[in-house]
Order: sequence, then structure tokens, then C-alpha cells
Amino acid sequence: MGHDLAVKVASFCRELSDGGLRQLADAEGLSATFEQARARLANGSIDQLLEADLDALDAMAAAVTGIGFYPRSVRVFRSLPGGPPSGGARIWACPRELCTGRGRVKPGQPTPICYADGNRNPLVPRLLPR
Repeated sequence: MGHDLAVKVASFCRELSDGGLRQLADAEGLSATFEQARARLANGSIDQLLEADLDALDAMAAAVTGIGFYPRSVRVFRSLPGGPPSGGARIWACPRELCTGRGRVKPGQPTPICYADGNRNPLVPRLLPR
């Protein structure tokens, strides 16, 4: 099943947060691919070359661990009928709009960090997309 490039970028961003994918890429000889993908993302080059790098890293992860890093399913938020158009639900979003962010904003939760651009910028809360 194919995934939208935005989903792939968001999945890659999540993998950047703990260094595990980096270590796996180093061990499997894909350090250059990892660094190239990270540099393209940091530069805002969301294109077919980035997608090819992300697909190669996902295939490597799936071959080594049995699990790739793209989500298996995607759920879309829909406002309840008659509810306010803005809704109350928010997600953490990338401050530079390089990726789709990370999960739902929960009360009292520490602000997650965006690792996509190498500057460790805090994610920002935004309304769920319609």
C-alpha cells in the first residue's frame, strides 16, 4: 500500500527523535542515504528524491527488524455535526511545515521537539486538518 509523501515525512521525523534509525542506517551501510534525507528535509526539499531516500530507509528497516516505519493505517478527524467549526482537538505541528507533526496535544504534556531541520525547534499546537 502506497503512502502520501507527507505521511512518509512525518514517519521519518518521528524516527529522528531517538536516534534508532540513524544507528540502524549506520549498521546497514545506509548512513549516506540517512544524511541525505535529513539534509533534504532540513532544506525543505520535499520531493521525489527525498521520497526515494525515505523508501530505501523504510525497506532497510523492514528487512532488518520486520517492521518499517510508515504507519499501517491513517485515521482522519471529522468534527461532530453541529459542533464548532474550529473544534477543540489539536495536534502538534511542525513549525516550518516540513512534516505533519506528532500526535494529539494533551493537557499538561511537554512540548515535543521537531528534529527535521536539525535546530530542535518546539512543535506548535494547531487545529486538526479538515
